[in-house]
Amino acid sequence: DLFDRPTIERMAGWLARFLEEVLAAPEQPVSRARILDDAELGRVLTDWNDTAAVVPDRTLPELFEEQVARTPDATAVVFEGVELSYRSLNERANRLARLLIERGAGPERFVAVALPRSAELVVALLAVLKTGAAYVPVDPDYPADRIAYILDDAAPMCVVTEEMLAESAQAVADEHDLPVVVDPGSPAYVIYTSGSTGRPKGVVVEHRGIVNRLLWMQDRFELAGDDRVLQKTPSGFDVSVWEFFWPLLTGAGLVVARPGGHRDPEYLASLIAQERVTTVHFVPSMLQVFLQEPAAVRCGGVLRRVVCSGEALPPEAVDRFRQVLDVPLFNLYGPTEASVDVSWWKCSAPAGTTVPIGRPVWNTQLYVLDEGLSPVPVGVAGELYIAGVQLARGYHQRPGLTAERFVADPYGAPGTRMYRTGDLVRWNTDGEIEYLGRTDDQVKIRGFRIELGEIETVLATHPDVTQATVIVRDDRLVGYVVLADGVMLDPQVLRAHVAAAVPEYMVPSAILILDALPLTPNGKLDRRALPAVEFAADGAGRGPRTPQEEVLCAVFAEILGVERVSIDDNFFELGGHSLLATRLVSRIRSVLGVELGVRALFEAPTVAGLVE
Repeated sequence: DLFDRPTIERMAGWLARFLEEVLAAPEQPVSRARILDDAELGRVLTDWNDTAAVVPDRTLPELFEEQVARTPDATAVVFEGVELSYRSLNERANRLARLLIERGAGPERFVAVALPRSAELVVALLAVLKTGAAYVPVDPDYPADRIAYILDDAAPMCVVTEEMLAESAQAVADEHDLPVVVDPGSPAYVIYTSGSTGRPKGVVVEHRGIVNRLLWMQDRFELAGDDRVLQKTPSGFDVSVWEFFWPLLTGAGLVVARPGGHRDPEYLASLIAQERVTTVHFVPSMLQVFLQEPAAVRCGGVLRRVVCSGEALPPEAVDRFRQVLDVPLFNLYGPTEASVDVSWWKCSAPAGTTVPIGRPVWNTQLYVLDEGLSPVPVGVAGELYIAGVQLARGYHQRPGLTAERFVADPYGAPGTRMYRTGDLVRWNTDGEIEYLGRTDDQVKIRGFRIELGEIETVLATHPDVTQATVIVRDDRLVGYVVLADGVMLDPQVLRAHVAAAVPEYMVPSAILILDALPLTPNGKLDRRALPAVEFAADGAGRGPRTPQEEVLCAVFAEILGVERVSIDDNFFELGGHSLLATRLVSRIRSVLGVELGVRALFEAPTVAGLVE
């Protein structure tokens, strides 16, 4: 019932070869005994990694400018009812690029871009690339401390703001592109991700890698001139890179969602229908929320493809997708350190117990290795390593960490590297990779990549905290701290302390104060012994005073999974997060018929505040 005949035969072969290796060299460590025959070794190292493709040695601005020449009058960008043609977008980007060059922008230099999602953001990113510099996206909604750290670490030669855009708009239009020669090996962008040491780390990605990724995507999915791609991922996350540039290199249209719109499924559904969006990306957890939106079914008439990545795609989400939308669904995988995505799988067959992350893209090799960097057999779990043209240059100003994660590739040409992902995977018999989990404390929550160590470090910087740890329970972050002797502290003070240093998605839903952290017999932290947290109102708040407040209290309690909620209870302090906020707003819309944006809940997270 558990094994088919070919699997048993393979396992018997492994055992036989292991015994032969041990007998032939009894003095060697058993971990060095080879168990794969030449055919299976060739399959996992070579055959399934035969991805060679000829890709022109070009850069993003070169490919964009060539597309402008082909379709100057086609619509390039749509944002809030305003459309820019390819010619107009190019002229605006040229004006800003000239201003940036005057201020010192050029190859191997960084320019920060601190703009909300808008057409101007697209102009700014293109302008930076035209100078030869790499762009560093800075989310204006990040806490001031985090923004300051990114700017200090990246040391950009300038920051593009709305004021600079206004200044460049006064310049005389010039259709001529800039005579800047950019090497494909130069950095294109630097994106900061969560760091286990408590400091975000900047991943430096070169043009050569991202161009390979985008041209593979065009070859596989074939955007046409009448296609439109929805840009809704915040620019500080790598999925945004293909959302921004794939359509602009192929003559398609880029539809930019309004700030905060990526959290609102009703808005997204209406935008897809209104602007005839054909291509959209979802993090799997957000896809599940989107499919619950009644208006989602109407998107089936315009969508041509839906892409998922960012976290494991549950089989039940694939099943639900097929019930709502008759559209091809693709599951992609890749870390920020490897030019967005390195593998893909079309969700064609009925979903099984896992949804594969698939096969490697062009000029990319995927290795599943054991602790000794030897290939593991098909069906056996190992750590995923990535090699090929899409690897990032490394971490900015972090040579030690770069050397630790980007290691020598023993199966590639001399001098080549491979990236150690920390992801636990296995090959299946069809030559596809299945994701199983992590080998470290990195987690993915609602698509956000989080190093728990970064949050623990921030918690430990509070002067009254002597010990801190953070875990994930029921898709929520929960912190545990030990305070200095004699100190009494409200946990909300600690949440505020964390919120001042990290983005909203990294703030623990709850923080428990303990007398001591539980330890195993050998003195290590016993995470399993950490007490569970129960999200419940303390009963001290006021009860509902009007029928509307009564309805809202009931909806809050339903979404949060608690018994009751007062009109003064804070949604986020009761365990709410951005995805639950999306569900809450959708539920309020259906129950009360009130149009409400997710941003309103962040600004007024209580029933009393929301009613007002």
